[in-house]
Amino acid sequence: MNENHPVLLSLDAELSSLRSAYSQQPNEQTRYQLVRLEQLINQWVPARSSQN
Repeated sequence: MNENHPVLLSLDAELSSLRSAYSQQPNEQTRYQLVRLEQLINQWVPARSSQN
């Protein structure tokens, strides 16, 4: 998977936004959204989880 794939770029942008939201207001809702998106990215691009 190319790092400049449009879907991957979109997921990364959303991940960054959720991380920011969670750092500003840590609660169960934002934590759940953050974890779900991280899981989705790891399912979609499994090689990335080993790079982090």
